[in-house]
Amino acid sequence: MYLPSKIRFKHASVLALFIFLLLLPFKDLIGNVFIFFSRQFLVIPRKISQKTETLKKKNLELILQLRAFKNLKEENERLRTALQFREERGADFIAAQVISFDPSSWRRIVAINVGTKQKIQPGLLAVDEEGYLVGKVIEAEAHYARVILIDDPDFSLPVFVGEDSFGLLKGTLKGARILYIENEELIKPNDEIWLRTPYSYSVIYAGQVKQVKRGKHSLFWEVQAKLFAKRPFLHTIYIVR
Repeated sequence: MYLPSKIRFKHASVLALFIFLLLLPFKDLIGNVFIFFSRQFLVIPRKISQKTETLKKKNLELILQLRAFKNLKEENERLRTALQFREERGADFIAAQVISFDPSSWRRIVAINVGTKQKIQPGLLAVDEEGYLVGKVIEAEAHYARVILIDDPDFSLPVFVGEDSFGLLKGTLKGARILYIENEELIKPNDEIWLRTPYSYSVIYAGQVKQVKRGKHSLFWEVQAKLFAKRPFLHTIYIVR
C-alpha cells in the first residue's frame, strides 16, 4: 500500500528528471545567462559607488571654488577700503601678506612678505584696510619684515589722546593702555587715540579711551584703551611709508 506522500515524491522526482533532461542540451546557454546576470549584480553596485564618489569629489571642488570666490570678494572689498583710505588721507602704503605668526602663546609678532627691497624699515607703522593702527615694523630684511602688533606686551608707541594729552600706548594681552597720563581732567572716555605717520602729516587712529582711574601707588592715571582694529585673523596688512 503506497502512502500519498511517497506518491507525490515519486511524481516530483520524475518531473525533476524530465526537466533536467529537457534542459541538458541548453546547459551552456543557461550557464552563460547565469554568469551574465551574476556579473550585472556585481557591476551595478560598483558603478553606483564610483558615481557616488565622483559626485562627492565634484561637490567638494565646488565648495572649495565657492570659498575661493568668497575670499576673493572679501579681499577686493578690503583693497577698495584701503585705496579709499589712501585717497582720503594721502598716505603712501604698501600691501603685505602675513606669512607666519610667532609661535609663542603671549607674543603677537607676524612676518610679512615685503622688506628693504620695498623700502620697508623698522619704525614704520602697520594699519588694517580701514587705516586703523595694528602694529609697527621692528625688523626688516631684504625680502621680509617682522611686525609687532598692538596687543603684544612689548609694544609701545608715543600717541596723542584727545586734543591736548600725550602718552605712551602700551600693549597688553587684553588690548592696550596709555601710560604716563598725569592730568585726568584733560582726557575722558571716548577720546580718540591717534598719531601722525613718521614721514607725512597723515593721521592714524589707534582707538579710544575706554576707562580712566587713579593708579595705585603711582603718580599717573591708569587709562584703558579700546582698539579700533578688529583682527580675529590677519591676512593682509598695510605698511605706511
